[in-house]
Amino acid sequence: MLRKALALFAIGALFAQTNAQEKAVAKPRAKLAVMLVFDQLRADYLMRYKDLFGPGGFNRFLDKGAWYQEAHYPYAFTVTGPGHASLGTGCPPRVHGIMGNDWRDRVTGSEIYCATTERQKNIPPAPPPTSSQGTKRVGGGSPERLLIPTVSDLLKQQSPQSRVAGFSLKDRGCVLPCGKLGDCVYYWDSTTGLFGTSTYYRDAVAPWVDEFNKARPADKWFNTTWNKLRADLDYAKLAGPDDVAGEGLGIERKQGRAFPHPFPTLSANGKPDKTYYNALYNSPMSNEVLADIAIRAISEEKLGQRGVVDFLEVSFSANDVVGHCYGPDSQEVLDTLLRSDLILARLFSELDQKVGADNWIAVLSADHGVCPLPEVAKARGDSSAVRIDGTTLFKELCSHLREKFKLEAKDQPFFGTMDENMYINPGTFKKVNVDVPTAAQAAREWLEKQKGIARVYTRARLEGLSNPDGIDLMVQQSYRQDSSGDLLVVLAPGCLVGTTAGATGTSHGTPYRYDTHVPLLVTGKGVVPGERGGKVNVLAFGAILAEVVGVKPLAESAALPEGLFTDR
Repeated sequence: MLRKALALFAIGALFAQTNAQEKAVAKPRAKLAVMLVFDQLRADYLMRYKDLFGPGGFNRFLDKGAWYQEAHYPYAFTVTGPGHASLGTGCPPRVHGIMGNDWRDRVTGSEIYCATTERQKNIPPAPPPTSSQGTKRVGGGSPERLLIPTVSDLLKQQSPQSRVAGFSLKDRGCVLPCGKLGDCVYYWDSTTGLFGTSTYYRDAVAPWVDEFNKARPADKWFNTTWNKLRADLDYAKLAGPDDVAGEGLGIERKQGRAFPHPFPTLSANGKPDKTYYNALYNSPMSNEVLADIAIRAISEEKLGQRGVVDFLEVSFSANDVVGHCYGPDSQEVLDTLLRSDLILARLFSELDQKVGADNWIAVLSADHGVCPLPEVAKARGDSSAVRIDGTTLFKELCSHLREKFKLEAKDQPFFGTMDENMYINPGTFKKVNVDVPTAAQAAREWLEKQKGIARVYTRARLEGLSNPDGIDLMVQQSYRQDSSGDLLVVLAPGCLVGTTAGATGTSHGTPYRYDTHVPLLVTGKGVVPGERGGKVNVLAFGAILAEVVGVKPLAESAALPEGLFTDR
């Protein structure tokens, strides 16, 4: 396809400019590299619940592989898009260009989504999802916003016969890690329960994917409920009470805060509809469907079975959706983790049978952690953890700027609403002869006086730091001069911004331990097993993948940890 030819040419040109691909690593270490991402899997989960896992899932890493217990993200705005791009490239947002899930054009204010472009279309056609700002995302899945190649791109550039396959419940969960040369990239549509791709990759889904969809695997939980997996475990003792203030009620407020959780439908004909599929998404069962298609792909695409090195990426998103709704200390998160362990064991068993136990190496991490529910934190004595009514805060900020600069009531000081990246509307301030830096400084001074706000950076402040501290440096790694906002907002520890005063659930996106501390696990032939206790940059993930497939990582990639493999 012309698209792949152009991408291959662009990647080759980048190598020539950076000299990052002078020569390949001597030899691939496996026939199949397996990149595993569990969205919102905090590192402490594995420490807390290790004894509950079987031998074939997480414990295949923890007992027989390398376990980096203090792996952290080096940047501030820890969300899904940047996390997947960073793991796939080994570089921070400052380098790869994906500095958020959504950001804005600095001139027009139009919203930009990290994993689509307007000129692509989803296949099969799917309703546009809604962004965090409440607008409809347009276009189809595309990695074109990535500024650098992923490790899988480096593999394809070196070995065009290699296959790169990626699967996720979110488009950004597979589009970004599989880069611009992905062969088999599919993501789930939570309105139809089907897997699709985009015109960037193909003109139609592969026949085997079409057959998979026609079997309607996501429908098997219709008219059932999500119950606890393990009747032998005391979930309350392990994870706390089941019904906790601050937990969400799920899709259409119909799933409830306590087990069992139904899969509701609003369908008049009594069949699965988008309400059902979204409720399934907010449960570990959606991870089951994802595992089904990934396992099918091992056979259909003959991954690791064709005499060349292949690349399989799977990003499990249900952990994130459940965590957002019920919080990290919930019984729902524990149950999702236990089910994730079984999914891993099933996937690994399939790889052992089809590829061979000595022929694949897996690397596992998460794209970010998550903040505790403020209500739970307060119950533990943390009085500083608060929910911020983001709608009210934003209205008051806009009122302050209108009054200070004598703007009219209809004038909009910002593009968009309250977010970690906030964009001044230059046209509004031009009318009163105020430049953007002046308006941004006034907004910063007001915001930093508000409860729950730790720091606010203007572009001038961030670019002019003379003695940056740790958080300053992390914000710089999330910042790009061409696309970041005029204000970069860092919340106080334990605080969350909601759209209303009665918001529930939790989120992530800060430079604090609960958001940056994630697993870094490696298993397979030649991996030196054992626990590693020192703090490491989780973006070493990219260098590990590069070592597995036999390519040299980009110059700005985090370094390969010493002593990971038997001969290094």
